[in-house]
Amino acid sequence: MLLRRLVEKTDAYPLTESDITLIATASSLHDIGKVSISKDILNKPAKLTDEEYEIMKTHTLLGAKMIRSMEYPNDNPLVQMAYEICRWHHERFDGKGYPDGLVGNDIPISAQVVSVADVFDALTSTRVYKKAYDYRTAIQMILDGKCGCFNPLLLECLKEMGTDIYAAFKTQKDDYKDYHEAKKLSGEILKSETLPYNDHSQRIIDFLQEKMDFFELSQSKVLFDYNPLIGELTIIDREKNKKYKKSTLEFESFDVNEKVIEKVKKHLNETSVENKEFTLQFKELNIKFHTLWSGLDTDRYIGVIGQIDRRI
Repeated sequence: MLLRRLVEKTDAYPLTESDITLIATASSLHDIGKVSISKDILNKPAKLTDEEYEIMKTHTLLGAKMIRSMEYPNDNPLVQMAYEICRWHHERFDGKGYPDGLVGNDIPISAQVVSVADVFDALTSTRVYKKAYDYRTAIQMILDGKCGCFNPLLLECLKEMGTDIYAAFKTQKDDYKDYHEAKKLSGEILKSETLPYNDHSQRIIDFLQEKMDFFELSQSKVLFDYNPLIGELTIIDREKNKKYKKSTLEFESFDVNEKVIEKVKKHLNETSVENKEFTLQFKELNIKFHTLWSGLDTDRYIGVIGQIDRRI
């Protein structure tokens, strides 16, 4: 939302809708380096000591290193965006951030916008060391410079979009559910404490890349994205440029009965890492299903995406 408003305000950042989607998706990896930080520091309820704070700050470099050590080529757009965000989302416009002390637009716009969103998220969330601020107070704190120095144009966008951002933030109905899905995926992956650290980011990138490739290659006007981890279905109407969210995989919009729902569930449960896709016909519709897997648990899928076409 911030980036869309930014593009409306200025041509200084010629971002396409695909660029915005890419940044929002890659942002889910911004703190992946924290898997290498001691839990005692991450969960400390009191203020960190100077020494602990210096250790905490290394998560930016650790995350960037993890991204660069993956099997993907470094010029892969998702990998490159994730690297920028991981390394530089704590830089500040006046050069007083870390780890490299970048100034102004030497900081990639991807990292700039994630830094604003990250601070807003931190202020409005309950943490072990503080209670949550209401969104108006959080925005005012950012505008007053109490949380560091940010791009003045992004601050204008934040001020203008504050109420809309809060509405989306509160209900988690933002345009890019990939962020929330990736956070859930990160939690599942991190349960495996013996997994090498660079594999954490590798698996998340693999997951996000698979989704992006499927939607990019699909020629269908209607797509869907189901997240069983939080029980949410999103139907994406490309022609009308709209998204509809539902609580379960029931396709109420298409008048599907319980028998059909059970048929869908049966086919979904028969998918595997090696056999991810199937297509079913419902009345005048052809619906293609593609299941997504974490790479750790081979017994259950963690997401379902697909396309809906009318039969000719």
